[in-house]
Amino acid sequence: MNDTALFRLIGSISRQATTDMNQFAADYQLDNNLFLYVIRIVENEGISQSELAQLVKIDKTTLSRALKKLENDDYVIKKTNPTNKKFNQLFPTPKAYEIYQTLLTLESQYIQQALQKLTIDEKQHLNQLLQKINMFQ
Repeated sequence: MNDTALFRLIGSISRQATTDMNQFAADYQLDNNLFLYVIRIVENEGISQSELAQLVKIDKTTLSRALKKLENDDYVIKKTNPTNKKFNQLFPTPKAYEIYQTLLTLESQYIQQALQKLTIDEKQHLNQLLQKINMFQ
């Protein structure tokens, strides 16, 4: 396998996982990666939009549109940072907390199914290899 084919395989796996998770989350009106943002905001309460964009590797414009939808659907509250008025902090609503465990369960089930054929040693080795090629750390 050449480098291009290997890198495309990694991308294909990522896109398939995202597509599948979006289908699961669509039942909760959280498709188009909205589920991902809800999870990260619950796990990082008060995170800035800029930090969230970096965390999920998405451009700020796309994230801004997604956050507007999450605000309208009562999953997220934006508050101006008290020490720097240029930045908004993101907070989960009670509705986000309610759905959070369901989203984690869906994610966990998907991960278990995807990795079920790998041994613990293989998972550790795969993690080491992926960390080496992660361009954004």
